[in-house]
Amino acid sequence: MTPLRITELSVDGFRNLRDVKLLPSPGGNVLLGDNGHGKTSILEAIDYAASLRSFRGATRTQLIGHEAKAAQVLLRVAGPDPAREYRLRLGRTTREITLDGKRPERAVEYFAGAACVVFHPGDLDLVRGPPELRRRLLDRILVRAVDGYGEALKSYGKALRARNVLLRERHPDTRAIQAFDFPLARYGSALVRARSVLAHDLVPAARRALDEVALSPDAIELRYQPRASGDQVVFTAALAENLSRDLARRSTALGPHADDLAITWSGLPARIVASQGQTRALALALRLAELHVLEARTRAIPVLLLDDVSSELDRERTARLFKLVAALGAQVFVTTTDPAIAALLPGARRFTVTDGAVGPGDG
Repeated sequence: MTPLRITELSVDGFRNLRDVKLLPSPGGNVLLGDNGHGKTSILEAIDYAASLRSFRGATRTQLIGHEAKAAQVLLRVAGPDPAREYRLRLGRTTREITLDGKRPERAVEYFAGAACVVFHPGDLDLVRGPPELRRRLLDRILVRAVDGYGEALKSYGKALRARNVLLRERHPDTRAIQAFDFPLARYGSALVRARSVLAHDLVPAARRALDEVALSPDAIELRYQPRASGDQVVFTAALAENLSRDLARRSTALGPHADDLAITWSGLPARIVASQGQTRALALALRLAELHVLEARTRAIPVLLLDDVSSELDRERTARLFKLVAALGAQVFVTTTDPAIAALLPGARRFTVTDGAVGPGDG
């Protein structure tokens, strides 16, 4: 299996980053520095260029530095296919993206070519937080792995927003509302089907990952809980049946926007029974499962971005994770304030991050 490799990264005006230029190692890369100097922002810039979403939940304007007119990111990525060039420019009111100098025509073409998996402190909420975060995990995988999923997700969101606007009118027009039932059911049922298959595939991947981080692999279960059918006809009928309730609540209740991925640990909800340490390990296992599924579906090993991993895992699990990463052959970027962490990644290239600038790697 061929790993994806970021061969060049240039960032300027993104958060506090100024004229950052990196030639990363194809293996391990350690970003060292004190908190608040821009280490996480480098990972965020990489992942934003690859996914067009901030894993920290930031809006576009929040990503542009206070004194910058625009944020710019360049990624050059090598992999099983010919090298690709990703360029991103964020203005206060605009976003320009190109792939090899052209506007990408298909979502899967764009997202699969620079697939990244991010593990960061906020990932504890994958286990304990709201369903939205687990839906986002499923969608993040599927836009990279399933042709047409990104377009269906976008079309569903557009139809859902339009229907909800009509539902909130003072005197709702039911015929106008029902006009959106067809696109909702068409695209929504496609999302449900794809997510259901993925949830099934994630179970063995998550169990493999739990074994890799030294937890019992048989204790975890993942079950997709859809609020609507994956059959378009049944989905359409359910929307019609629920119209009066939607009018009363002034929003659309049924659909993949309301679904969840239930995580159980030893037969009980993980958010309730898992300890803090188990929750950290479960969150990491979900991210490793993301990597394993993407590897299987895209035939390429994603880039792994580990933000402040030493604060989330003890030294033994951190060392075990790095050993696993080395065995996978994945390119990895690690942020840390502790130089000793770099010793757990033999041969890693080190970069020092200070006030949004990056010192030369140590080679």
